[in-house]
Amino acid sequence: MPIRDNLIFKASGLTLNSSTNHVSASVTNLVTNRAEAIDISTVSNGLLVVHVGNAPTGTTPTLAVFFEVADEFGNWVQTSSATSIGGALLTSSGYTYGQISTGYTLGNQGRIRWELTGTTPSFTGVGFSVYGRA
Repeated sequence: MPIRDNLIFKASGLTLNSSTNHVSASVTNLVTNRAEAIDISTVSNGLLVVHVGNAPTGTTPTLAVFFEVADEFGNWVQTSSATSIGGALLTSSGYTYGQISTGYTLGNQGRIRWELTGTTPSFTGVGFSVYGRA
């Protein structure tokens, strides 16, 4: 089977200001123009890139980003690092990235989840991109 890279999810210009949320709840995938779980059925592994365009506000704001897959019972299971993708917490503008799985371990549906800490944290101008490899 030939190896191919493709963009399977893209969202940009987001404001993250809730303590916990995920993209399949209300964020439109600019690749499919739908707000739903990310279809990862055609990929075996991928890369999640997070870009924060503006300096965060609040007191000691931190952003942790995770990638999860749905099991056969509809439970979301974290496949990224325990602390955040790439093991990094964002505290300023910039970017981070992380591999979301290795080998054929991905389920059919995935989502990006984030957690914010600090006092009244807000991250604006946030973009997510998920690239998959068959």
